[in-house]
Amino acid sequence: MRKAILTLAAIATIGGCVSQKKYDEMVIEQSRVSEQKDSLVSDVLAATQLVTEINADLARVQGLGVSPVSSGDRPLAGKAEERAAMLGKIREVIARLDAAEKQVEDQRKRIGTVTAERRKLASQLESFQRTIEDLRSTAQQQEALITEQRVQIQTLSSRVDTLARATDSLTIARAAVLDTLTHVVDEANTVYYAVGTKDELIKRGLVVSEGSKFLVFGGKSLQPARDLRPELFQRLDRRIDTVLTVPEPTREYRIVTRQSPQLLGSTVLPNGKIKGNLRISSPAFWDSGKYLIVVRD
Repeated sequence: MRKAILTLAAIATIGGCVSQKKYDEMVIEQSRVSEQKDSLVSDVLAATQLVTEINADLARVQGLGVSPVSSGDRPLAGKAEERAAMLGKIREVIARLDAAEKQVEDQRKRIGTVTAERRKLASQLESFQRTIEDLRSTAQQQEALITEQRVQIQTLSSRVDTLARATDSLTIARAAVLDTLTHVVDEANTVYYAVGTKDELIKRGLVVSEGSKFLVFGGKSLQPARDLRPELFQRLDRRIDTVLTVPEPTREYRIVTRQSPQLLGSTVLPNGKIKGNLRISSPAFWDSGKYLIVVRD
């Protein structure tokens, strides 16, 4: 009887030891599962943050990169540099998406399909993976669009260079025509003026005495020389020089050339002579000739 009791006690003791050991193992396993769950939740939160950041990056890049090219924008060289920077940003985002996808795949392998909670986490990771794939597709579309725009910009830049060269040629030609036209207009408005006594003008070769006199009949008149040289005159611009000064304003002067005194604003005497400076009141004064010779009487 005593032996049976000892045997039962031993069995109970052994059974207790086995139950305690199994209990400890279950506690350890539960702790391990809990730690793994916490780690997985942390990973999911990190993945969520990563997807959010990538989505924000794509939104910002999309806002910058797909605007149409406008003639009022900055020069094409600046646009090309900006799109090159954005293309680098897009490729950086794609690299981050690849890293995120690898991270999600690693997490899926860790999760497995053991518990309902793990299956829920796996479902979340699959959703994140689909989101990452959508983001990658969007990023690749952005990359293709920016690459296409770069080609278009290069083509437009080439056209702009061609137009710039053509514009330069036209500008040079226009400047040459304008210079020629200016010279022609200036030459057309250039007039020549000389004033002096009869002897001074004859000595300078600007006038000559013509006609003959016999006894008290006939007489000689002062006429412009046949060959008038511009360098012997004072050069004037008929558009600007409308007041021609004389050496002695109190003396009387007479126009030898064909200009009419009636087109002057000066004091014109009844005999056609002029007293004081010559004030030209009408451009038609020069229609009779561009050389004006005035002699002091």
